[in-house]
Amino acid sequence: MLKQPITQSKFGLMLFIALMLLLIPISLVGTQVNLFALDDDRLTQWLVLLTHSAGKEGFLLTLVVLIGWTWYRVPECRRQWLDKAMQLGVLLVLAMILKTGIKHVTQSPRPYTEVMTQSLTLPSPQHFYRLDAQQQALAMEQMNGKVSSARLAVWEQERDYSFPSGHTVFAALCLLFFGGIWLEQKHRLSALLLLAWSGSIAFSRLWVGMHRPEDLFAAVLLIGALYLFVPKRYPWAWRYLPSFLRYQKQ
Repeated sequence: MLKQPITQSKFGLMLFIALMLLLIPISLVGTQVNLFALDDDRLTQWLVLLTHSAGKEGFLLTLVVLIGWTWYRVPECRRQWLDKAMQLGVLLVLAMILKTGIKHVTQSPRPYTEVMTQSLTLPSPQHFYRLDAQQQALAMEQMNGKVSSARLAVWEQERDYSFPSGHTVFAALCLLFFGGIWLEQKHRLSALLLLAWSGSIAFSRLWVGMHRPEDLFAAVLLIGALYLFVPKRYPWAWRYLPSFLRYQKQ
């Protein structure tokens, strides 16, 4: 039953395994980060810029770059553009819906709420989510001077729950979808660079205090399952396409 989906997805699944393995050293290093450190502001600022490439600030630009590079480097995709667009769209929609749903069900506090508890700003990590937006902002203000200003700026922007990592969900999705296409067409360097970017996104989430290792692993597992079972072909969609757009289907 699973043989055909696995065969059709083998290049993406190879990258899935590679990213899961890469998360092991990333987690070992990331869990040693001192979130109270005040002397790493420059590095934190760079990692914040990196994390924005998979967040609401920059994910659209990232998608445009990846789509453009795929269109340029993989001419074969031009003949299958509607199938690829449908697959990508379904993956994005399902990933965001499931990620949001899991967050609301698990209600896992962000790691930075533990830092705020240790600094006696909060009585417990869970207490942060009982506060309204104004009270949360006031609690954040009390962390000024106690943590890196670059980290604190990220905390102020993201006050939802932790599990799983939405940024890692997006990064893993891009890796399996685009990287799988590139690897299949033997563009190994491009796939390797995308793997490095995905791993860097995961590390940046640990560095800024937004996630724990289990959040990262869960995100990659979620995308691995979706990538395996979401259809790769949509023959019915071609029937509804205007004739002048069908010239690329062969």
